[in-house]
Amino acid sequence: MPVTARQLAAFRRDHESTIPRATSPRHLAGSGDARHVTHALLAAGWTITSDPASPETEVTGPHLLARLTAAPQFNPSGNWWNLTIHPPNSPTWYASFTRQIPAEILAGLTDTLLFPKPPDLPDPWDLFRRAGWNVTQSEDGTGLEASSPDRRATVTCDHPYRDETRYRDWRIRVTEYPADATKYASPGRHVWSGHLNGHTPTHAVTGLVTALTSAEPLLRGWGQHGWHHAVQHEETHHTGTDIADAHQQRLAHIKARVRADRRRQRLGTSPSPTAPAPAMPSATRTR
Repeated sequence: MPVTARQLAAFRRDHESTIPRATSPRHLAGSGDARHVTHALLAAGWTITSDPASPETEVTGPHLLARLTAAPQFNPSGNWWNLTIHPPNSPTWYASFTRQIPAEILAGLTDTLLFPKPPDLPDPWDLFRRAGWNVTQSEDGTGLEASSPDRRATVTCDHPYRDETRYRDWRIRVTEYPADATKYASPGRHVWSGHLNGHTPTHAVTGLVTALTSAEPLLRGWGQHGWHHAVQHEETHHTGTDIADAHQQRLAHIKARVRADRRRQRLGTSPSPTAPAPAMPSATRTR
């Protein structure tokens, strides 16, 4: 089910009147627009399978092998996004996130479901190190932990992500206050959190980590709520119209790439290198 002209018009209407600001760090930028995720899935051939009269949103992938739900009314204080994947001849894997995960970070994961797995994948922990996150042994000594430069975001894994046959869970916590050097200071409530079960494939983890650790600010409309009080807002030359235009270009790119991948599969040819789908206009700051 493609994204309709009416849906695109509603997205444009919601953003054209906003005054965007370059907002960082991105893990504190607030949830943003969930349609950044759901419209991309629809553009790739997923289908809305939820009751149109229900506040729950459910989109299901081709062949009923994947499902993403956003179900606020069932668990308002818990997991808002729930993703379940049933790969052929492989164990089921799932991921869940609370409401305030930025849509652009969640899309780092869900976009990996739309295209063939890339041949070369970086180690997720190398991505953390390159982004300036601190990677250490977890407190219980059984895995690794990565902490963001502001010490508000922490990602842990049961053990180093090297042995594909071993079970490992990934957990993400973004807290209201920085983690203190002493273990007695409370970091406060969770701003948002996430969990990926032990069968989550490497390319899905890598997509999420890449989006999470990017230093690129996110565009958030001035006056929109949901960001954390510690974010930095800077002026940008982009407008709400730019956001709507970039969204439409992103969907067109995804649709074209999915069609090309399916055509290659039918013909039995190898995929050629393809640029990633554009997400949002670069949140260039102005001084």
